[in-house]
Amino acid sequence: MNWLRLKNHLDKYLPVYVTLAMIAGFYVGTHANVEAYKGTLKTLNMLVVISMIYPMMINLRLGELKNSAKLGKQLAIALTMGLVISPLIMYGAIWLTELFHPVNHMLALGLLLAVVVPCSSMSIAYTGFTRGNIELATIVVALSFTLAIVTVPAWLKIFASSYHVSISVWLLVKTILIVVITPMILGVLTRAYLMSKLGPEGFLRIKPAFPAISLLGMYTIVFLIFMEKARLIASKPSIVGLALIPLVLYYVIALLFMTFVDKGAGVPYKDHMAITFTSVGKNEGTAMAIALAAGTGLMAIAPAVTPIVQIPFLVGYVKAWRKIASLWKCEITGEEIEVPA
Repeated sequence: MNWLRLKNHLDKYLPVYVTLAMIAGFYVGTHANVEAYKGTLKTLNMLVVISMIYPMMINLRLGELKNSAKLGKQLAIALTMGLVISPLIMYGAIWLTELFHPVNHMLALGLLLAVVVPCSSMSIAYTGFTRGNIELATIVVALSFTLAIVTVPAWLKIFASSYHVSISVWLLVKTILIVVITPMILGVLTRAYLMSKLGPEGFLRIKPAFPAISLLGMYTIVFLIFMEKARLIASKPSIVGLALIPLVLYYVIALLFMTFVDKGAGVPYKDHMAITFTSVGKNEGTAMAIALAAGTGLMAIAPAVTPIVQIPFLVGYVKAWRKIASLWKCEITGEEIEVPA
């Protein structure tokens, strides 16, 4: 099988497949007695979560963390934006939405969960497409996953309190240990084994298989979420549409914010691209996995629809890289870029 071709196909049509998975899940959920299979579905959810997170972690290069010291300023900006400011922007986006329409508190927590999780490994690819600093992007991704065990439960506890919703911090920590930290450890060990067994060239040949498997797992999770919550969505059809409004506001505000902050702080163009994609872009698969594993299905709806908004915005930012580079007065010749001293 040509894994690279499959990966590129699944990446390119991600919003399409997410939408199809939503529609198929909704149809099945409204025409089948899903409650009768509740126990089976809980086990299936966990298996699919593992099948999605574990392959993703095999491509995670934790070894890059040793290079983080020389990128202190940029790393501090990326982590502050991704782990602190992003959740506050989403909280503000939800507040703005509620001025015109009330937002279900569990749905609001799902929207916040969608932006407090670590950044996506696709952020590294986006950084590369825009001639950004891939090393910095890799370090931020690795460090974000490592810090997730503290930041995700902390933020969700704070936001749950503000919405007067009861949520167990220990349950969240246990869930993150199961769906993020354990697969991370196994992924690092698997990567080391494959590198020693196949060598760097052999590993590169099979490397595209892992994100392809993760994407297939993510589409399956979206299907399962909408199948299990189909009757709730049918009774309140505005849920999905309402979730899209704060998401659009988040990506508009966050991308503009990062562009002007990095420019004003004197961050080099290549580092700016790494910082932007790793702090603004989020790993919706991880968010869905945490919501499902924690038994809060309604929270999973928001991360499930996130790709419909996230992909067009981030791809649009990629397409505009030449114009953005011109703000930094970079000289562009063909596909090459020269950054001013």
